[in-house]
Amino acid sequence: MKTIEYAKKDAFKLQLLQASRSGTHVYENTVNKLNNTPFARTLNNSYTIKEVFIRYWAEFLKIYSHKKIRPAIIANVERMIACKDFSYGYIFYECPNCDNYHISGLSCHSRFCASCGKIYREKRANEIAKKCLNVPHRQFVFSIASELRSYFRKYRDLYNELFKAVDNVFVYLIQGKSKIAKHEDRELGYVMFLHTFGRDIKHNPHIHVLIAERVIDNDLKLKKYDYFNFESLRKSFMNQLLKRIYYYLKNHTSKREILEFSKLRNKLYKDLKEGFYTHGPKLKNNSKVSIKNITKYIARYAGHPALSESRIENIDYDNNLITYYYDPHEDDDLPEEDKQGRQYVTESVFDFIRKLIIHIPDKGFHTVRYYGFYANKSKKKFPHYLKLYTKTEINTLHNRLFWRISLILTYKYDPLLCECGSVMKANFNLSYFPNYYLKGG
Repeated sequence: MKTIEYAKKDAFKLQLLQASRSGTHVYENTVNKLNNTPFARTLNNSYTIKEVFIRYWAEFLKIYSHKKIRPAIIANVERMIACKDFSYGYIFYECPNCDNYHISGLSCHSRFCASCGKIYREKRANEIAKKCLNVPHRQFVFSIASELRSYFRKYRDLYNELFKAVDNVFVYLIQGKSKIAKHEDRELGYVMFLHTFGRDIKHNPHIHVLIAERVIDNDLKLKKYDYFNFESLRKSFMNQLLKRIYYYLKNHTSKREILEFSKLRNKLYKDLKEGFYTHGPKLKNNSKVSIKNITKYIARYAGHPALSESRIENIDYDNNLITYYYDPHEDDDLPEEDKQGRQYVTESVFDFIRKLIIHIPDKGFHTVRYYGFYANKSKKKFPHYLKLYTKTEINTLHNRLFWRISLILTYKYDPLLCECGSVMKANFNLSYFPNYYLKGG
């Protein structure tokens, strides 16, 4: 598809001429700024999830008025729709040398919002980077049996049991029946991330784990630990999770449902003799750069939204249809000739919305949790061990989160660089801060 250069329209000739007189970097900045306006992205068939909800959310609520929609869903969607809406507040920037100005709408800070969610994920990745020791790490994935997904849909507290099950697996792996290991209170250090979706955005709960290949004891001695018995992990994970689900249901459901689950549990034990899916390959390269790359990748990947907006191919507003694509997970390890290839889905926008909002977590629910010697509550503090990132690197990562720097890095333009070459300054007397945002929504 040919990209439309919105900045080349005749209406912007004088603006670009003025920018060119201020230098090449100002001219290029203005071109990029114009080409990244919402209208320019519309011309290039770039769609946003926010557009879908602005247009269809009210109708969706009418269609599903017979269903109980969680308060967290309503709150997050409403905040996302209001994000950067000037009626909910803005900051006014003005140029000190000419009449140009820039108005920046206030952010909604919802994890469901594409732009605010990106900043949230980056902040979370930075917090993880602060904790990581300069030792090899690897990624684990723990997936539940598909037959169990309906229980997690119905009882959202089971997500807590999923976290606990994986934690129990690693604790038992290190301490097990060893009296010495228990006495020394040996611990691994790991961070868990909950995903409730697969690549096709359907409900598919699983846990990603970023784990350091080290154990630490009460004397703060750090020892290498890079062998994981996958047969034991798979079976232990299945046992722990099924046991936890059973006891949860026993305390929260009817005898009939407990009986149904017991039958399912027996069937799973019979059919899945090797346990539930567990994957955690060792890094081939343990250089500091490789370790940084895997930690950054996992932290960002595990926090990515159910659907990236770049995967939306088309929205048919006349027929209320949306088309998006995904690359099947099954293709990852297959030779090219055996791959299914990219899959395209065309469905009702209302079905699309229903699939997306399922993955909005309840208020106060943490989808990222720290365990072992990476947990804040851990008594094992080790300032003498070298961290993966220096304080200077952490500060650099933190500075990249400011909205202005983020736009420069992502879209290659500075929103506050005026065509005259000056940098605009905030005028808070002309800005608007309503009580809605001052009170945190």
